[in-house]
Amino acid sequence: MKGLTGVSIEKFLEALGSTEPVPGGGTAAALSGALAAALVRKVAALAQRRGREVGESVSRAEGFLQKFLELAEADAEAYAQVVAAQKKGGEELEKALVRAAGVPLETAQKALALMDLAERLLTICPKSARSDLACAARLAWAACTSALYTVDANAHSLRDENFRRELGQARTELADLAEEKAAFILAPLEEELSLWLGERDSNPH
Repeated sequence: MKGLTGVSIEKFLEALGSTEPVPGGGTAAALSGALAAALVRKVAALAQRRGREVGESVSRAEGFLQKFLELAEADAEAYAQVVAAQKKGGEELEKALVRAAGVPLETAQKALALMDLAERLLTICPKSARSDLACAARLAWAACTSALYTVDANAHSLRDENFRRELGQARTELADLAEEKAAFILAPLEEELSLWLGERDSNPH
């Protein structure tokens, strides 16, 4: 699949579900981030329309959206280079693997940063948009953790022990921070959204 720009959702999903090496999980992770960013932009724009102070949240969310689209493209290109370099091996393959691990690591970093932006909207989020913000937080968390799986997959074959160690430290820290951040954002939103369920009777009789 050559490029994602202008590709329909149907065509992309067809390519994603094919046996071709790209696009794969790293691209899907980045697009999850793009979906999250679009929802954060929606929440910020709705809050702004209601006269609430959102600062640069709308434009920042748009920036995240565009960056995730770039990362989706970059991830597919990076792994395509790995596939090509496997025939040569040596330094060519090592260089390709470093990039193929670096792109999804950046996706995870951007997803965590987007979660920070989502957190800032908690207190000004319109009531009607609470589900959008909760969905954005979940998608951003998924983007982060999914991207880290792609880091894992490419790190296995790296020979540079120092780089592997640094990559592993960054990966672990990102995973922990994302889990903490997601829990903090989702706790109040899920509590409010689940109020309609009321008290559940543990005794059906």
